[in-house]
Parts: sequence; structure tokens; C-alpha cells
Amino acid sequence: MKIRANRKYTTIAFYATAVIAVNVLLVVAVLKFSTIMKIISSLVSAISPVIWGLAIAFLMNPLMVNFEKFVRKRIYKKEGGGKLLRACSVSFASIVFLGVLAGLLWIVIPELINSIKEIFGNWGELTDKVQSWIDKLFKNYPKAASTVTKKFKELSTDFDTIYENAKPMLEDILSGAWDFITVIKDFIIGFIISIYLLCSKEKFLAQAKKIVISTTKKSTCEKIMHLASRINTVFSGFLVGKIIDSIIIGFICFICLTIMNMPYNIMISVIIGVTNVIPFFGPIIGAVPSTLLMLIISPQKAIILLIFIIILQQFDGNILGPKILGDSTGLPGFWVLVSILFFGSLWNFIGMLIAVPTFALIYSFVREAVEARLKKKKLPVDTAYYMEDVEHLYKKPERRKPLTAEDLEKMVIPSADEVNEVNLEYEELDTDDGPEQKALQKEQEAEKK
Repeated sequence: MKIRANRKYTTIAFYATAVIAVNVLLVVAVLKFSTIMKIISSLVSAISPVIWGLAIAFLMNPLMVNFEKFVRKRIYKKEGGGKLLRACSVSFASIVFLGVLAGLLWIVIPELINSIKEIFGNWGELTDKVQSWIDKLFKNYPKAASTVTKKFKELSTDFDTIYENAKPMLEDILSGAWDFITVIKDFIIGFIISIYLLCSKEKFLAQAKKIVISTTKKSTCEKIMHLASRINTVFSGFLVGKIIDSIIIGFICFICLTIMNMPYNIMISVIIGVTNVIPFFGPIIGAVPSTLLMLIISPQKAIILLIFIIILQQFDGNILGPKILGDSTGLPGFWVLVSILFFGSLWNFIGMLIAVPTFALIYSFVREAVEARLKKKKLPVDTAYYMEDVEHLYKKPERRKPLTAEDLEKMVIPSADEVNEVNLEYEELDTDDGPEQKALQKEQEAEKK
């Protein structure tokens, strides 16, 4: 017996099976959420060197591209020599990247060690300063002063208690040391991967395009290409510009702190420069530890430092930042705050770093989709039209009232003869040429003869 497939019921069965499968997956995801997250984290840790490689290649790519443009324009103007030029440009980008990274570590680590040694070496003097500062601050509140003094003396004299309190922190540091070694290993492997990616960048991009074109239709392919182009434009413009902006702010901070004869000027400048990469919260994150460190040494200098950081961040936000970044994201301030809070809670520092460009992409795509749907409905896309009540957008045009007999009597309709006379007058005006035009016509006729 031959069984004939019914296309209608086959489609129904397919969609029913798909719905059941999705529901089963959702139930499993809810019940085994912790297990799924462990699997995802293990997968991410397994491919973390590749992620590092992509990130490093993304940061070194502008250096490589600009070096190649400079060489082709100024030095090697002939065609060819692609492999040699690519090798030189990748080497240049690698040297600059590693040099900047090594310079930061060379500045920060010795300064951090010296600062810690100085704080512990001058611990007695610092406790006396803090005690005098407590007495001045709580001069009119003796009970509060005695309570704070008691707690401070317990903290500063009972070293065993300090050790016991710090013991869990030391254990965390020891456990985190292995994580640090893992990060260093992933970074080294990722750096090697980034060199391979940069050397064969065009080939990898062509392969990706080949896969997309072969597996999708034309409209979907164009959308994917547009998405990839927007991602590259927004992320490269924002991250590279923000890094340049933060380096300039760090140098300005170092020069000004050196002129003001502030202690720990190198370490504070590096803290301000690194945290400035994070939008919105970066200046606050950099100002708090710097001010607290200066507060231990001198409250007056701490106030001066805090005022200087506020002025510096105002200069960056209103003058330097817009000059370098421009309107690279187009994201309103409210959504900047929301994106940093959301992505920061998910991935900490990295989340704060990628929050603004990622949310800017989502915001722009949602805006384009909304505007496209409004245009289909033949409605305005400007937000100003929606400030008031939206009923005026859906008002139907008023119907024209039919003319009454009285309206028709009041109308003056010209006769056919009057209309013909007016038309003849207009024709005469159009054909009536001036003396200059007539002279020009006579000259043209004479030349023809």
C-alpha cells in the first residue's frame, strides 16, 4: 500500500514537534541552570586564548593599517611587496603594543611596591596624623571621637588581629595567583594567535564572507554584512578613541601632579588614565582610591587632588573627549548609565568597557527598525511629533461639504469667449520679443543666407 504524504499535516507535525522541543529545552535550562552555566564557563575558559587573540588583533589592527598606508604613500609607492610590507606592519604594531604594555607595567609595579613599603614604613607617623585628623574632625562630638579613636587604636596596635583578619585575604590572593598565571598564559597564546590573524586578515574575512553568502539569501547576506560593518565601525571608533583619550589624560595628570609636587604622582596618573577608559563611572572609580591614598598623607593635598581630578574630567568630557571620539556612539546619557550598570554586573571591568558600544549598536538597530515601521504606516519618525497626545496622528482628514445652490450662485464662472481672449493675450506676450532678440534673429538669418 502506497502512503502519500500530506504536506499540510506534515507542516503541522513539524511545528508541533518544534514547540515541544523548545519547551523541553526551557524546562531543562531552568532545572539545570547551574550545570549549564558551568558548561558555558568551561567552554569560555577553553577558548579564552582565542578571545584574547581576537581582542589583541582588534587593538593592533589600526596600528598595522596606518603603518601600511604611511609606507605606501611616503616610502614604497610601487605595487607589490605585500607579504614583506604586511610582515613589517605586523612587527611594528606588535612592538608598539608590547612596548606600551611593558611601559605601563614598568611604571606601575615598582611605584606600587614603593608606595606600599612607604606606607608600612611610616605607619607610626601615619597613625599619628590620622589620630590628629580624627580629633580635629570630631572636636565638637567627644563621644564619637572616643569611639572612633578606640576602634582605630585596636586596628593599629593589635597586629595579631590584623593578621587574622587579613588571613582570608591572603588565601584569596594565593588562590588568585594561579588565576593570574592562567591569564598570563592565555595572553601569550592569544598574542601569537593575533599575529596569525593579522597576517592573514584578508583571507579570513574572505572565508567568512564566503560562508555567509553560501548559506544565506541575498537580503539576509546584506543585513549580516551591514551588521558586521556597523560593529567594526562603532567598536573600533569608540575603543581606539577612548584608549588614546585615556593615554592623553594620564600624561596630563602626571605633568600637573609633578608641577604641584604631589606624592605618588606616577601611580595616581596611571590609575586615572586606566579607569578613564570606562565611560561615566571611570572618573569616580579613579578618584576614590587616589583621594583615599592622599588622605592618609595629607587631608589638604587630598582636597586639592580631588578638585584637580574633577577639573581634569570636566576638560576630558567637554573638550578633549568630543574632539577625539566625536559622536561615535550616539547613545543618550541615560542609556549609557543603564548599559554600564547592566554589563558591569555581568562581566565586571570588561563588561563596563564594552557596555557603551554594544548598547549603542542595539539602540541604533532598534531605532532603525522602529523608523522603518513608522514609514510603512506613513507616520512621522521625528520624536518631537510624539511629545503630545498621539491622537492627532490618527485624525482623519475632514470631508469636504458639497456645494449648495447659494454657493453656486455666488461663484463667477467666465464665459468661453473671455477665456479665449485671456489665452490669446498670454500667447502674444510669450511671442513678443524685444528689440535685442529681433536684431539677433536678423543676424542669424543673414548668416544662413
